Amino acid sequence: MDCSRLEYIKNVNDNGDWAYEGYLIGAYFQFNFKKNEATGIDNHAFNLPKGSLIILSQKRSGYERTLTHVVELVNNGSEDKPQWETGSWGIFRWVKVHWIADFNNPNRIPLDQKEMIANWGWYDTKAKLLSSDNLMKQWGSIDKLRVHLGEVFN
Repeated sequence: MDCSRLEYIKNVNDNGDWAYEGYLIGAYFQFNFKKNEATGIDNHAFNLPKGSLIILSQKRSGYERTLTHVVELVNNGSEDKPQWETGSWGIFRWVKVHWIADFNNPNRIPLDQKEMIANWGWYDTKAKLLSSDNLMKQWGSIDKLRVHLGEVFN
């Protein structure tokens, strides 16, 4: 997998199950952002750039936080927004799966802390930049991080 467009990591939860488990490589799905007017999630989701790759990090009950997917934003926010609903999970962006963990073998799913070497503040559903100060303290450059993640996801 080409990791040169890896730009973000995003927290995902699904009440005990693996979120988006049924979508295989090449599949498209509506990637949810939990609506929260106070944090500006709708504006954030709308402005994420088409073509960016996002790593999904999940914490399933009984497991450490893991890296489960790499997805690509396939539309501009303006193309997805007319389909948004008013429910708490109404905000979404259409994505395409580029990589997915082997859910049949949970012990082989990459651990977030081990691979990213950073502690995240998982306080909302915004996608965080991989070039953040937090990660760059550990990696020095986004290119070094992308090379490492290329080894993890290939």
